[in-house]
Amino acid sequence: MPHFKFPCHYVHWGQVKDHDNIKSKLLPIIHNLISKNNFVNPFKACSVNTNIDKMVDFLDNETMDKIVTENLLKMISETNCFPEKKPTETLITQYWFNVYEKGDFQEMHQHNNLPRVIDGKRYDDIFSMIYILHEEESTPVLFRVDDIEIPFYPMKRTVEFQTSRVDEIKEGTILIFSSHLKHTVIPVKQSGRTTIAFNVMCSFE
Repeated sequence: MPHFKFPCHYVHWGQVKDHDNIKSKLLPIIHNLISKNNFVNPFKACSVNTNIDKMVDFLDNETMDKIVTENLLKMISETNCFPEKKPTETLITQYWFNVYEKGDFQEMHQHNNLPRVIDGKRYDDIFSMIYILHEEESTPVLFRVDDIEIPFYPMKRTVEFQTSRVDEIKEGTILIFSSHLKHTVIPVKQSGRTTIAFNVMCSFE
């Protein structure tokens, strides 16, 4: 039956190719950066060791392509998330690591960045990504949309998606989602959880 579907949030995930080699290369680099730098967590409402306040380039182009570019293009192709406009370029504006000790967590938040104009092209804040570099438990990320009005449902409600309920979301998984989608990391049960987060902007034709 013909229909029109309004845009909505969703979370896409898949496994990063060559994860074992990427992990063996990046974990020592991240641990070395932590031992040599005094990274300060700028967020008072959470507990995590992160370099988001002191960006450091620790990914080469080949590794960046394996983690981000390949999976982002696959997601755009599979979901047809831009039915009316075609993205012409993507721009990784930020990336940073997060390392969690037992009991660490992140507060509910979203990544909202203003559009940028670079060489006459406008880039809009579109995607955030989480690469699970090291994980020894069910992935404790929760996505949430508050006070959403669902058709044929008599009241507003909160919609949640917990990654810990999906067995295939584990170490080596890349999560891709709208940068405006709220998400939180529930207190971890085991030390050592390590992720790399990315913010990605797109320009359109």
